[in-house]
Amino acid sequence: MKQPVRILHIFNHMNPGGAETMIMNLYRKLDRSRIQFDFAVSVQERGHFDNEIEALGGRIFRLSHPSQSLFAFMKELKETLLHGEFHAVHSHVHYFSGITISIAKRMGIPIRISHSHNTEDGQVNSLLRYAYRSVMKKRILKHSTHLLACSHDACFSLFSRSPIEDNRIHIIKNAIDLESFRKNNQMVYSKKDISLPESAIVIGHIGRFSKQKNHEGLIHIFSHFHNQVKNAHLVLVGEGELRKNIENLVKEKQLESYVHFLGVREDISSLLTLFDVFLFPSLYEGLGVVLIEAQAAGVQCVISANIPKEVAIVKEMVSFVPLEAPLSEWQTAIENALTQNPDTFNNRKKYLMDQGYDINASVKQLELIYA
Repeated sequence: MKQPVRILHIFNHMNPGGAETMIMNLYRKLDRSRIQFDFAVSVQERGHFDNEIEALGGRIFRLSHPSQSLFAFMKELKETLLHGEFHAVHSHVHYFSGITISIAKRMGIPIRISHSHNTEDGQVNSLLRYAYRSVMKKRILKHSTHLLACSHDACFSLFSRSPIEDNRIHIIKNAIDLESFRKNNQMVYSKKDISLPESAIVIGHIGRFSKQKNHEGLIHIFSHFHNQVKNAHLVLVGEGELRKNIENLVKEKQLESYVHFLGVREDISSLLTLFDVFLFPSLYEGLGVVLIEAQAAGVQCVISANIPKEVAIVKEMVSFVPLEAPLSEWQTAIENALTQNPDTFNNRKKYLMDQGYDINASVKQLELIYA
């Protein structure tokens, strides 16, 4: 029996995040008798998706973290590529793909993919950082056989060119399994299942507790809204390095009874049915797969104007607010969102499918690239 071709995905870790969730969505759906995924990560502890990866037949290679020893990371990646019999390397580490893709080229990997999932790298600008970005971008463009991005903004951010200018570029949408958002395919929750009063107005957020997601701004927006709407509750789904900081801010604002930390959850499609508004004031995003999920679920979205406009697939469901806008403007946008009624699931599904956000279409697109 012919063995599947193996693709090595390079991530920092395999914990829930936009890029990691997107790849896992694709992994679950592709024909694993033909294509199998493996993962190289730069953390030693097990990640959230590790058990599922192994159950699906994937391998996990743990490399040294580049910030601790770049030499060790490069040596270990070379050894992994030497013995792993990989058909492709698919790198998801933004500018650092300049290193990983260069090594893949040197090791004779025929398909070398750099994938942009964001519009910024989240690092402070400096002469050294500008030089690093310039060198890495040149390496990416020189050594990649394919350049993928989740949006046109994310594409231009990393590659400084469009699909029209370079036929290696493909926009791979942050697609989802749309049918999982049909109500009869979901677990049925009530607000009391997550310790909320039935009268609560539920503002929801899903995302890693990191600087990019701007939880501090989120708490300030919610605090202002809660001052006017006393039965408002905020539900936060996710984990991350800044969670303790946000818990302290919630205590400082005396909102402990109104802000609920749920941690990482597997039941996102069902949780979304409890949200009245999805609030997402990120500092930057490549696109935001969770915003596609929210639209599929019929949840009105109030989001940062820094997020690419192409995320508004069902346009009447998404309101953009500038980050620098006064809190009163965010409050008005939330109040307006609460008055809207969602379109039918079939109509929402059609809008999303027409724009390429059905997981089956993305699987076919990726299988062609790997072939």
